[in-house]
Amino acid sequence: MKRSLALGLSLTLLASPVWATEKDTLKARQDRLSNQLEESKKAQDETDAELEVTEAERDAVTTEIRAVNERLEGLSEQIAVQQEEADAARTELEETRDQLTAQGQYLESQKALLSERLRVLQVHEDQSYLQVVFESRSFGDFVTRLLTAQTIADQDRDLIHSYMSEVERLEALEARQRTQLSFLKQKERELVVTKQALDVAAEQKQGLLSELNEQVELLELEKMSREEEQALMSEQSRIIASQLEAIAQAEREAAARAEAEAKAKAQAEAQAKAEAEARARADAKAEADKRADDKAPTAPAPAPTTPAPAPTTPAPAPTTPPPAETPTNVTGPATSFVRPVSGYVSSPFGPRQNPLTGVAESHRGIDLVNATGTPIVAAAPGIVIKAAPATGYGNVVFVSHIVGGEVWTTVYAHLDAITVKSGQTVGAGQTVGTLGSTGWSTGPHLHFELHRGQWAPGQPNAVDPGPYIGY
Repeated sequence: MKRSLALGLSLTLLASPVWATEKDTLKARQDRLSNQLEESKKAQDETDAELEVTEAERDAVTTEIRAVNERLEGLSEQIAVQQEEADAARTELEETRDQLTAQGQYLESQKALLSERLRVLQVHEDQSYLQVVFESRSFGDFVTRLLTAQTIADQDRDLIHSYMSEVERLEALEARQRTQLSFLKQKERELVVTKQALDVAAEQKQGLLSELNEQVELLELEKMSREEEQALMSEQSRIIASQLEAIAQAEREAAARAEAEAKAKAQAEAQAKAEAEARARADAKAEADKRADDKAPTAPAPAPTTPAPAPTTPAPAPTTPPPAETPTNVTGPATSFVRPVSGYVSSPFGPRQNPLTGVAESHRGIDLVNATGTPIVAAAPGIVIKAAPATGYGNVVFVSHIVGGEVWTTVYAHLDAITVKSGQTVGAGQTVGTLGSTGWSTGPHLHFELHRGQWAPGQPNAVDPGPYIGY
């Protein structure tokens, strides 16, 4: 009986090669996901460290720019003060020059008169006293003439000396003002040169700050992408674990059914054997009794009665256990893909120039153009592993499938709306969202990706979806 039971179980398990193949595929996929998740976490640690350094550098540059701007403000104020002082000095110099000009013009107008009076004074200086004496009509007149002549001479000399002193004063003032103005202009030029140098430094610092801001933005974007990758891979790992558990549960249930069927078969076989042995013993006894009766002396006897044969329970026909049930794959087995949306291909799989940046890249899917709101359907039965916005993809749905005994992953990006949720089972042709232009997109279209295996960073498993969906 034990041998029969073991044989029945073996036959049942061998009748389910799909399970073994699928388990191996899922376990291998789970191992790859674990490795990729670990690599992604290491890469994120490096990104976090680089981001921290870049942010610190950016903060330092920001502080330097603030200091430079403060110096520039101070210099601007100093330059304004210097300009005001220079303007005032220039005004004073112009006023002094105007005074010099006026004084010169006055001296020029009095030049002939003064020259004549100087000549007269010089020529007649020794004769003046004699003229005063001989021309005087009285002593009183003499005294009056003498005093008058001396007064005129003194006034002429004082006038000339006064004019000359004023000219000298104005010329000295002009020289000082020219020197002061020159000094102020030189200082203003120095301040302007310093300000220009600081302007250049500030511009350079601002350029560096812009670069650092861009680096921080890219690193934050990379960090976000890493986090999204890890979330996606964790979700894929969780779904694989649930698939493996479903297979294990199916195997346990199948083993339990096989064990029950084997026990029932063994019991039936044992009962049939016991009944056959009982019949054989009864037949042997009947045969022995008959031979004994034949050898006994003949004597009158009542009419013989044929005893009714002992009731026997007919042995049930051996029951053949039904063939083992092949489990339906938890993601719904399929052999092909359907087209997720109708429309024309605006950008095929492979090398291209990014329509947003113009940079050469490898397009890891195909773009199918149609109107916004057009339904997008699952390309095969499977389980939704992500249904949410993602960097670049916009609103996106990831679905895991088993098609032809292999694991596949499809991606539906730039959706206007999502109509499924993570962990949901979908059938081929079931709507997962509507066509849109979210994320890094230049217009309404579906970006569709097909991965032989799981989706992974860098999309190493991506294949051209065209041949699989009839494009």
